[in-house]
Amino acid sequence: MIHKSVHTTLTVAMASCLVLTACSSNTPSGTTESSTTPAASNNAATPTPTTSKPITLTVELFDRANTPAGAPPITDNFMTQYIQENFGKPNNITVKFVTVPRSEEVKKLNVLMASDSAPDIVFTYDKPTVQNYAQSGGLADLGPVIDKFGPQLKKVLAPSLPDGMFNGKQYAIPALRVIQAQTTTFIRKDWLDKLNMPVPTTTDQFLQTMKAFKEKDPGNTGGKVIPYSYIDIFHMQPLIQSFWDWSKITPADLYATPNWEQPGNKDGLKFLNQMYNDGLIDKDFALASDFSQAFAQQMVNGIAGAGTPNTNEPVYNGYYSNLKKNNPSAELVAIDPFSTKDGKHPKPKYPAYGAYLMVPKSSPNVEAAVKYLNWMSEPKNVLALQNGKEGVSYKLDSNGVPINLDTPEAKQILYNYYDYAIILNGKYVSPDEPQKNIEANAADPNFKDFTVKSIQAGSNDAYTIPRVDTPIQAEVKYATILKEKEKEMLTKIVTAKTADFNKAYDDQVKAYMEMGGTAVKEEKKKAYAEFYKDQK
Repeated sequence: MIHKSVHTTLTVAMASCLVLTACSSNTPSGTTESSTTPAASNNAATPTPTTSKPITLTVELFDRANTPAGAPPITDNFMTQYIQENFGKPNNITVKFVTVPRSEEVKKLNVLMASDSAPDIVFTYDKPTVQNYAQSGGLADLGPVIDKFGPQLKKVLAPSLPDGMFNGKQYAIPALRVIQAQTTTFIRKDWLDKLNMPVPTTTDQFLQTMKAFKEKDPGNTGGKVIPYSYIDIFHMQPLIQSFWDWSKITPADLYATPNWEQPGNKDGLKFLNQMYNDGLIDKDFALASDFSQAFAQQMVNGIAGAGTPNTNEPVYNGYYSNLKKNNPSAELVAIDPFSTKDGKHPKPKYPAYGAYLMVPKSSPNVEAAVKYLNWMSEPKNVLALQNGKEGVSYKLDSNGVPINLDTPEAKQILYNYYDYAIILNGKYVSPDEPQKNIEANAADPNFKDFTVKSIQAGSNDAYTIPRVDTPIQAEVKYATILKEKEKEMLTKIVTAKTADFNKAYDDQVKAYMEMGGTAVKEEKKKAYAEFYKDQK
């Protein structure tokens, strides 16, 4: 049985939740003149004249290196022009976007912050980085400014705002993560049908299915079949945690104890190790610089039988449609196979927040920054910044849900949409109708049902880590080195010979704890006890 104090957190995350989309790339192509005429949008706000002193508001913008050939630059396109026309112009503000490479965002942001040259609005997904800035006095306290200038912002971000509190002050504005499902397992349904096998619903059934894929090669790959792809520590948690002894795990353990020390974690890695030695996972997984791209290539090429990527990644990264182009009979289906002994399917889900938005303390434009984010949270502006221009890049269905259009004009507008409505991670329609939010995140209308089912599977029995708003100094100090260590650990543990597994696991965990893991664990235990001391 899952510990009763933890079981309450294992809830279906249909109301809110990588994507996930803000963490991944969508790469449509094509361009036309109509994408750069925001004034013609019927979503445009009515300008309000102002006599305020003109200012320039600088905003960080991820450069994901995914601009389609011929498309306008990410700093001057439909979205940026809509922002300038409908927020900047009425408020006598020039909104200037400062690009930062997505792959180097923390490194570049640290340089900008250290030199007092960071934009007025910056953001990151890395919590230790935010903790470091807050603790060192590098961030503006946004609480009083939000109270004065952010009424709509507070309404939209009510579930996520508390996670921007550090030591009692609102140092960050966490974007609302619309879909909290983190990872979902997908399998080639046409392969199952060819072998007359059912969809696996338990960890053991999944293993037997992978063995059948290896032995019988239903995709006719000529021996190149990779039964289970996408191996990294983040995406392996649903599988590994199906081996945890949840009766021994409390909320405090989930917060403070590293996964490597959770009861049963070793058994989960032993399972992966055996899969590796049996040739059921990619023998070269450790060489991939980008697991997402490696899995996408293997799936599109028809050699991967299953994988556990970000929820709905096959759709929003486009490789399900490419797989169908290469093989029209190919079919992916979302499954939830990894199960505990008592039939539960525990898996981590994202908390209600996504990226942390911050204003450096050195910024002279704190009020303007909050006004901008508050403007962004108005429904008509959310609709425009996430979907573009009605009739050109999207249409509304009968329920009022925006549906992307599959046209060249749409693709040259929407390839980078998630980096402009930065208060939201994922498409957003309504705080009261979660099903509409799920449907809106069907990036490709041809795969709407697939998207809904992938979110349902990724949300089943999912839990979030308890929140503590105390900055953890050891985490700030050791986060980078421990994250790099985990990559090394996974490789050495999973690829160890079967006879050497126990020693490999024990040695790697010992090294991890000695290089900072123990310090982080002990400080987190104290912070948790202090934060929840008055709660029963």
